[in-house]
Amino acid sequence: MFRTLLVLATVVFFVCEAKAQTVDSLRPYRHNTHHREITLLIGYDQGRYGNAEVGLAANIFGTAHHPYAMAAFIGGEVRVDRTTLIGPKVGIWLAGGVAMGAQAIYYTDGHERSFVLRPEYGFGFHKFKVTYGYNFRITNKDLQGINSHLLNLTYCFRLARLKGDDDRKQ
Repeated sequence: MFRTLLVLATVVFFVCEAKAQTVDSLRPYRHNTHHREITLLIGYDQGRYGNAEVGLAANIFGTAHHPYAMAAFIGGEVRVDRTTLIGPKVGIWLAGGVAMGAQAIYYTDGHERSFVLRPEYGFGFHKFKVTYGYNFRITNKDLQGINSHLLNLTYCFRLARLKGDDDRKQ
């Protein structure tokens, strides 16, 4: 009796699983979205030292069966507890669940300067990302107050919709 119930439960389980694995082309996805925006990028980096960042970004994001996002930005970061250490920067990032990007930063405290390249890897969705970054110091490796490892949290607030945005009023 137990074996019969076990076999029956197994068959029912596999039939239900097989039904769940229908081909995507049988049901076309009708919820594609595409957005193009100019955004205000706001972020925070935390390593040994905390940095606030602000910038202007061009974002393209949406959903086409899976979410996607791309951004290019220009901005700057400033160390929270030592506001004389600033870093103008440019960067890009891509996201679709997994996020990756790169930034070029020119740190200065008014007297010393250091050029840094920062690759990032983490997760992101539309205009939001959380990444781990590592600063590769290209020049002046002795400038104090720059994180080596950091965790970054970023969100982009819409300032304007661009041509090609699904929600833009024509």
